[in-house]
Amino acid sequence: MNVRNLVLFTILGMGMGAGCDDVGAVDAADADLGAVLPRPGSGASGGVWLNTSTIGTTAFSELDLSGQVHAGAQFTGAQLLRPGNVWLDITNGSVKDGTLEAKVGSKVYKGADLIGSRWQLTLFNADTDGDGDHDADDEAAVPVEIWITAVQQISTKEARYVFETYDADDNVVPVCSPDASGATTMVPIKDLAVDEVTGKMTKRSNTLYLACTSGAIGKAVTWGYRPWERTLEEFEVATRMIRADYCFTGHSFTQTGTSMQVKDRYNINTFLHTGDPNEAVWGRTGVRCINTPRSSTYSAPQVQCNGQTLPACPSDVSLTTYSDALFWTKVDAG
Repeated sequence: MNVRNLVLFTILGMGMGAGCDDVGAVDAADADLGAVLPRPGSGASGGVWLNTSTIGTTAFSELDLSGQVHAGAQFTGAQLLRPGNVWLDITNGSVKDGTLEAKVGSKVYKGADLIGSRWQLTLFNADTDGDGDHDADDEAAVPVEIWITAVQQISTKEARYVFETYDADDNVVPVCSPDASGATTMVPIKDLAVDEVTGKMTKRSNTLYLACTSGAIGKAVTWGYRPWERTLEEFEVATRMIRADYCFTGHSFTQTGTSMQVKDRYNINTFLHTGDPNEAVWGRTGVRCINTPRSSTYSAPQVQCNGQTLPACPSDVSLTTYSDALFWTKVDAG
């Protein structure tokens, strides 16, 4: 299929307010939390990826849907498959809450209608001109195509999508690495840009972030911390908590197979085993205290942020101990 004319996507606005879901007690342990994956991803410092989305050997998470080169990629077009093997150019699209929508003329398509849709991109793999970015001035521009093969509707506001593409040997492969359940799904997030080194999140207009459920950002959504219900600050802290990023610098203090529990201020998740050792309490701008690091490689005094040892948690610590506490985590004692 030839690349069509540039498609301009306009992302619908959405509110960001605190909310909660009636999920009940959830053990937030995942066997792959600390997995070091065999293919590239983003934010790999310390072992837990921010995202696991790749095309070939190129990490890929963000698209500027107005067609600007951004984060080493440029979006160049998309088509929708309709009955009778008819292809229609998508003329406009949007992210609304956690779902994708596509418009052809005045008609809006979403959900299962997007299965088979094909998206054309150009990837810029190397900063060959040395200016610190990956754009059209760099060499090795590679045209690629990804397509949606499945849509899982979680609710009226949330869906998960499976994107596939070709690898270097022309094999069809998922864009996302599998999560703990084996799913290669991703969640669309509106106007999100993430520093792959530090994990810092910023709002960026006309940007679509495709978050694999096997990475920390997608996992934060599946654990209930949906960015369309949280502030950006709160969502970022959720991803740092998942990665054991105690210093809020992007470094993840965890290892393969490490599980944990989380209790939060939103009444989404809570402890199943209250007697397990306290790990940490997570505030809006940093870890407020730490007792038992998630990885047995470290002791609490070895976790230093800006050269300073973090305070120990008091024996009666709780989410009310610190006024800005968002999460309280425990190490799974097995």
